[in-house]
Amino acid sequence: MTSPEQKILPDTEVSPATVARIAEIFDQQGLQYRTEEHQHEDGSTVEVFRSGFANTAIAMQVREDTLIIDSIWRGQVPVSEGPTILTHINQWNAEHFAPTLRFYEGGADEKALVVSAVRELTISEGVSRNQLGAFVMSSLNSILEAWTFIESQYPQLVTWEEHKHD
Repeated sequence: MTSPEQKILPDTEVSPATVARIAEIFDQQGLQYRTEEHQHEDGSTVEVFRSGFANTAIAMQVREDTLIIDSIWRGQVPVSEGPTILTHINQWNAEHFAPTLRFYEGGADEKALVVSAVRELTISEGVSRNQLGAFVMSSLNSILEAWTFIESQYPQLVTWEEHKHD
């Protein structure tokens, strides 16, 4: 079975990056997402774009002049593995442009290390559709590559199954 060819859209003028524009990219690519609004203590509201895959949760938001894409790997590394996961993360960060991997204590009862991947884009001058699309899609790809690397180091922590697409 073949799928219809995706229509290639012409580039746009540079304009502000917004969650709505990210949603357009996801819609065009047939990817699922949801958006949420969160109140800050100062009364301002921030819109968060959420998506993910079997092995990761992904959040995107615009903060001032920066588009931030942050991802958390589903696996939870035992705290005793701290020095080893640090070595793996340092290796990834030294050998790859993006995303930047990091970890922190968290997870169930704060007894695990949570591995996170982040990528940022300065958007103070705005972005065209192609610039935004290239950044978002390459970020998703690089995040999934990073998790493949981490999963190869910790196959015993992969306790989920990939969804079988028909």
